Amino acid sequence: MDFILTYLNTLIASLAALAGIVSIYYLIREMQEQNKVARANARQNVADSHQEIALKGMTPRMVKIKMKLRNNEDLTPEEDAAYVTYFSIMLRSRENQHYQYSIGMIDPGEWDNYLKSFKTLFKSEYHLKLWSFMKETFNEDFIKIVDGIINENN
Repeated sequence: MDFILTYLNTLIASLAALAGIVSIYYLIREMQEQNKVARANARQNVADSHQEIALKGMTPRMVKIKMKLRNNEDLTPEEDAAYVTYFSIMLRSRENQHYQYSIGMIDPGEWDNYLKSFKTLFKSEYHLKLWSFMKETFNEDFIKIVDGIINENN
């Protein structure tokens, strides 16, 4: 009888251990799936933000301002104020992309593509002037990235 009780206790303990292992495996798989969903949501949010900013940049007023900048024409004080706001929002979006990248929600390849757009953005003297005006309001790590790109361009 003792043998049977010992056998049953051992069997129950083994089954409990196996159930624990199966539960842990299931939790790991569930966490991996949740991570994939969170990364996809982060990527979609970044894409939505980028699209919204791009559409704001296509308004007739903003297109006129961009054309004046491209032709090295002076902006009116109102145009300058509007563009400073637009530029600031664009950079805040990039700062958010950097944050998403730094916590692993954006893949390195995708982040590299975002960085490429910076290289053209900061070839403009006007953008460099705006950056020097507002850079202290951004995260230190983001400032280092932008300043690094600016130094590469020079």
